[in-house]
Amino acid sequence: MNWINAFEILCYAITVVFLIDVIKRREKHEFWLFVSAAIAGFALELLAVRVTDIYHYSRDFYISIGFEPYQFPFFGGLMWGGLTVYSLRLARKLRLSVFLTALVSGWLIVTMDLFLDVVAIRLNGGFWVWDGRTITFDITHHMFMSVIWVNFLGYMFETPAMIYISERTRERRAGLVRWKQLLASIGIAVCGIAFVAIFSGVSLLLNGVTDEWFSCIAFIIVWLFVFAVLLRALISGHLRFQKPSEWDWPVLLYWLAMYGFCIAALLRLNIAGEKPMYFITGILLGTGTLVLCVIRDSETESPKA
Repeated sequence: MNWINAFEILCYAITVVFLIDVIKRREKHEFWLFVSAAIAGFALELLAVRVTDIYHYSRDFYISIGFEPYQFPFFGGLMWGGLTVYSLRLARKLRLSVFLTALVSGWLIVTMDLFLDVVAIRLNGGFWVWDGRTITFDITHHMFMSVIWVNFLGYMFETPAMIYISERTRERRAGLVRWKQLLASIGIAVCGIAFVAIFSGVSLLLNGVTDEWFSCIAFIIVWLFVFAVLLRALISGHLRFQKPSEWDWPVLLYWLAMYGFCIAALLRLNIAGEKPMYFITGILLGTGTLVLCVIRDSETESPKA
């Protein structure tokens, strides 16, 4: 079995664990957020590969949707749904405002993606291929180790946009019947798609004017800002480590699977040897995310209004 299909199977497995967890906990809000994020994930990827025509996905996935060469692996949308819910569950521990909670959620996903995308384009010919771009380890204002900056910048805002809308409308949607909840979830997904489409369009336009400096600088500024917010919240919060019996095991296993795959792939591709500081940074950030899985606020885990 190649790395592409191994990752695909891993993602389906942890998605099943995620769904069992959400259903068992009767977390209706998390389930409908998953639906919103999954719909947005499918739609944005299918639109991006068709409209931008700057990358395409491998044909080696077991299950894909769409027509070649604009297909998209089916598990991808499900993963965006699961990652959105589980990043929010971690971010809510920090008792930040809804706006900052949404940003931290997006930061957690994109930070993992800084490592996943780098290995994904190199394993077995690439999970996807950036058309006309060579594969190098260079970090420039054009690309981060052969991944374009606007890719990271766009995802930094996709998750927060939907989480913010979902959290702000949570109480109003709480008593809705299922078909109205579904409509509301689709509406949130459409809002997220529209926001990302507009933002990405503006970013690409500004990239053209600035020789791609805009996405690079904007991403670094936003990433560092949210990182500072996260550190401040961790230092000033009433946080404590939980006993193993109190751990949120599905969340821990989910993030462990994602970072575990990234670390294993970095070693397999010898990127750990070529870029040791990058590898060490991945270990530290992955460990930090896992630590966040096993701590909680001693007062409350609900975000401020």
